[in-house]
Amino acid sequence: MKRPFAGNLTSFEHSGCLFFTQGYIAMHKLKYCVYNTTRESYLSLGVTAADTILSRLKGLIGKFKLRSDEGLWVIPSGGVHSLGVFFAVDLLYLDDHNRVIYMVESFPPFHIAPFKTQAHSLLELPTHSIFSSQTQLGDTLIICVAEQMEVELKIIASQSAEEPKAPPMLDNPDVPDSRLRRILQALASLFSLSSKQDRRKYGRKSTSNLAAYFWTGAAPKTHEVRDVSPSGLYLKTEERWYPGTVVTMTLQRTDAPTESPDRAITVKSKAVRSDADGVGLEFVHPEGKEDLENKDDFGKPADKKKLHRFLRIFDRRNGSAN
Repeated sequence: MKRPFAGNLTSFEHSGCLFFTQGYIAMHKLKYCVYNTTRESYLSLGVTAADTILSRLKGLIGKFKLRSDEGLWVIPSGGVHSLGVFFAVDLLYLDDHNRVIYMVESFPPFHIAPFKTQAHSLLELPTHSIFSSQTQLGDTLIICVAEQMEVELKIIASQSAEEPKAPPMLDNPDVPDSRLRRILQALASLFSLSSKQDRRKYGRKSTSNLAAYFWTGAAPKTHEVRDVSPSGLYLKTEERWYPGTVVTMTLQRTDAPTESPDRAITVKSKAVRSDADGVGLEFVHPEGKEDLENKDDFGKPADKKKLHRFLRIFDRRNGSAN
């Protein structure tokens, strides 16, 4: 696989990526996309580069918060501080091949981060970025402008298509066909094409009695669920998660008594598309032994069986049984 974009922006080496000078960057304020090729998910679509002494010293000082589409790529860097920064951030330390060698979730304000001599650059992203993208140590990232990201994803997709075919287990992440499908979905989402193609295994049912709650770092807020099916839901929200972002939320029946044991359920979902009104999400069911053993614990995401039972009860109570 080609080497992901890394190095000084005045002379980085990456076949197929554009070459920019510092003057061009300073003039045009380029925004970079960050894509995790290992997990096939975005971390950001709006990272700016700090590749001069002044920009590295300034860092995030002067900002009061990071929006979900913002971030800072510090080059070169083996560590940063948050002195003068009033909000927490996620930190990703990258080597010269953009592999994740160290990470810190929710790095607090007014602290000095660990210094890693092996690090070549460092990403400062909004909190929850690491968790929602499922990023782990050893993952490889691609960092480049949106136009170049289209080229990179097409190359990865073509490489996946050329791999030997495996047995047709469509839900298996190791199957090339499945991986190719997810890469193409990410490519379509980058240019807002996925909202034009909405293919679902189950028909969605409109609803007005189901609300969703999820953590954003602020006070909990009620979000309307426009429609739902056993495979996913459409959420009316101002949030615009990147494709592949995993979100844990609580679904609550607004027409059920407070003491009802079937009033709410915690689920894990993955963003697959977005439009002007909200986000479409696909349910992600626990598969690991540990998750299954703890499926009845409070706050743990429900498994497929428990979710379907909740939806059946919801359908009956709303006069739309399957």
